[in-house]
Amino acid sequence: MYNKSEVDNVMWLDIMSQYNTLQVNIKLANLLGLEVATYWAALMDVYARVVNKFKDELEKNSGYFELDRDYITKRTTLTLDKQLEIDTGLGKLGVLKHRGENELNWITLDVEKLCAILVDDSIDAIRDIQRVSKLRREDTARAKKAAVRINLVAALKETDPDVLTAYNNWIDALLEAKKPITRQALDIYQNNLNNYTDNKQAKIKILEIATTNAYTEFAWSMKIYEKDYRGNGTFIGVRQNRAGGIDPNSSF
Repeated sequence: MYNKSEVDNVMWLDIMSQYNTLQVNIKLANLLGLEVATYWAALMDVYARVVNKFKDELEKNSGYFELDRDYITKRTTLTLDKQLEIDTGLGKLGVLKHRGENELNWITLDVEKLCAILVDDSIDAIRDIQRVSKLRREDTARAKKAAVRINLVAALKETDPDVLTAYNNWIDALLEAKKPITRQALDIYQNNLNNYTDNKQAKIKILEIATTNAYTEFAWSMKIYEKDYRGNGTFIGVRQNRAGGIDPNSSF
């Protein structure tokens, strides 16, 4: 059996093992900063695992792989905002790309290009790289907006793809109007909508109303729906609750 000191030594070794550390490229840290180098090291760990275990899937997705942002935060302490800021800088250098504007968790890396950048030690090249990759204020704001969107979309519980699209459009409209909501508020909205109706078309119409007007409150969209659309043939017979409270099992 271990004595106390031996047990403590095992615990400390476990905490300080390679599984809880990252190998940071010093040249990259000197060129673009320690945060970028730490982030890139975490990406390399994930990328190597994807290449070794899921190469066929990687090729099927044209080199793109999905990144678990929470995992990267745990490995690097970098917030989602900071990760997306660094993505912007690396994107300007052409070494990281997102699969789409609203698919920021899907990335592809050009490792060879970054290696080529690190090889060039000339003063002019270093200055040019630092100038090109430097984040502007609008980039930071865009990254923060994208981070809010990712967190909200992750909180959506809807399974129907069409209703989910309507939710995404609504979230985009709120962000564009600078009316972001919290995840708690989004949960309340989803519960209110699901309690009000289980009809797909009714849900989409209410969300369309909210999107057009950038409404954050369910009641505002529901009032317009009740006034202008409830009697429409598309929604007749749908299980719905009026604001005053009607049995959700009743028909109209």
